[in-house]
Amino acid sequence: MKKTLTITLSLILVMLAFSACTASGPETTSPPTAVPAQEATATFPPLAASATPEIKPTTYKESMLPFDQLIPGNRIVILQNTISYGREGFYTAETKPVTQAINYAGNPVDAYPMSYPIAFLKNDLTGTLKVFNNDGSEQEISAEDFSGLFIIIDFTSDAAPVLYNPESGTELKDFLYAVTSQGEAIYSVVSASNHNTKELLTKVGWDPAETYRYVATDQFYIPVGVPEVGTGEIRGTFSGAVNGNFPDLKIASGKINDVIYIEVMEE
Repeated sequence: MKKTLTITLSLILVMLAFSACTASGPETTSPPTAVPAQEATATFPPLAASATPEIKPTTYKESMLPFDQLIPGNRIVILQNTISYGREGFYTAETKPVTQAINYAGNPVDAYPMSYPIAFLKNDLTGTLKVFNNDGSEQEISAEDFSGLFIIIDFTSDAAPVLYNPESGTELKDFLYAVTSQGEAIYSVVSASNHNTKELLTKVGWDPAETYRYVATDQFYIPVGVPEVGTGEIRGTFSGAVNGNFPDLKIASGKINDVIYIEVMEE
């Protein structure tokens, strides 16, 4: 009896344990909560765009051929700017033109030797030169006599410079320009005077339909062709400087100060 009771109790305990396990069942895990797409995607600040380097256009002065590589051509030399020192280029403070004392009309005067303008011509002076005066008169003078002239000048005056040779006594009081036997010229541009470049070229026998190089005392230069020459001017300022102005020229805003000569552009 006692053994039977013990077996019965054991069976009851086993059944109770099995029922408890079945009732509780396996532990379940809740599925993960879905994250909205906007939250699931990481948000980063936009990358800064790479800075594009600024490309500046090449200026005319940066692209121009160095002066010492130019091929010299025949020239129209501006008398005043060959003897007036404004800035370094052809001259320095040590090599700038200086006057010499000469005797003129019984008085000592300071004058510049004609050798300064002559030095800017491409060719040596030979034969005779034809001189043209402001009043329209003309005369011839030998290269030797012309080379011995001195220039008596007031740069701020609108009066023509006096050219005088103390050795021969030759005197030019109304000088405008002279043309050499090689077709070059020395041209006077006095204060407060304007000279149309097309007319100037024509006067000395040059073809205004060609392109010429206008060169300044600091060796800066610009080419001027048919579209610009008709409205261009060589101007004598009140201060005595001689400048070029070309309203239709885009290079350098159409301006070139202290023009020392106009030159044929050789190929």
